[in-house]
Amino acid sequence: MPRLEELATLCKVVEQKSFSRAAELLELSQPAVSLQVKSLETEYGVELLHRDGFEIVPTESGRVVYEAACQILDLYAKSRQQVRELSGKLDGKLLIGASTGPGEYLLPLLLGQFKTLHPQVDITLRVGDSSEIIDHILKHQLDVGFVGTSRRDRHLHFEPFIHDQLVLVVHPDHQWADRSSISYEELLEAPLILQQHGSGATAVLYGALGEYDINASDLNVVMELGLQESTKAAVRSGLGMTIISRLGVTEELTRGVLVEVPVEDVKLQRDFYVVYRRTTPLTNLARAFVEYAHQAGEEAIRQIQSGFTLR
Repeated sequence: MPRLEELATLCKVVEQKSFSRAAELLELSQPAVSLQVKSLETEYGVELLHRDGFEIVPTESGRVVYEAACQILDLYAKSRQQVRELSGKLDGKLLIGASTGPGEYLLPLLLGQFKTLHPQVDITLRVGDSSEIIDHILKHQLDVGFVGTSRRDRHLHFEPFIHDQLVLVVHPDHQWADRSSISYEELLEAPLILQQHGSGATAVLYGALGEYDINASDLNVVMELGLQESTKAAVRSGLGMTIISRLGVTEELTRGVLVEVPVEDVKLQRDFYVVYRRTTPLTNLARAFVEYAHQAGEEAIRQIQSGFTLR
């Protein structure tokens, strides 16, 4: 029967796509990592990993074993944490994911405050686009996610977290920077820089414009970039304009390096959601943080906005 250490090693090799990087993170020798993977392959009677160019990738059988291993390790970690929690103390590891809207300012602040209250908790925050974070939740790689869009999936539970506004922003030297508003017809001609598909902001934009029978192909999208920071950098360089979370662009608007331009008659409001697996109960630690985030979220936003204003 496979040992937990072997399953953990396989997961690390798959995620790092390298025996040497996995060995470094696990603080093992590379031969020891190779032997553990070979032991698993002997147990299953199939090849689990193979080399594709410079990367180590799972075979079809290896992908099945990897996904099962992630779930086994997750359940093991949760069982240990739940036993510890019977003492009434909050400790252990908390794995949080966030899309770039809440992940840039809000979640770091909330997690820092939570860590102050519970210094024995070990916290990891992973930031990506909404789709990526949701996928990590499904694969048992994160406990809880904070994302800008929801998905119909019987394995997932979404609950509203905080309200957000998407805003059109331009460089302060742009001809629209002094406008009180633009029409959505003008928006169709604007050179837009959008976050990649999978971004909650982009999904909300397309959904809102769909109410006006405007398709994604009707927009003048000149670039699609990875995450929020790269999109903002492109606009600051004068390469175009973007529609982005107001929460994620609070600092730039306060400093005047970007300017908001309202779009007439287009509502670009959305909710951020808390997401976790419906089929796996939250640990007391994860539940405690979700409750704290709900209680402290709005005040944390005010602190962020106040902090930028006072700089």
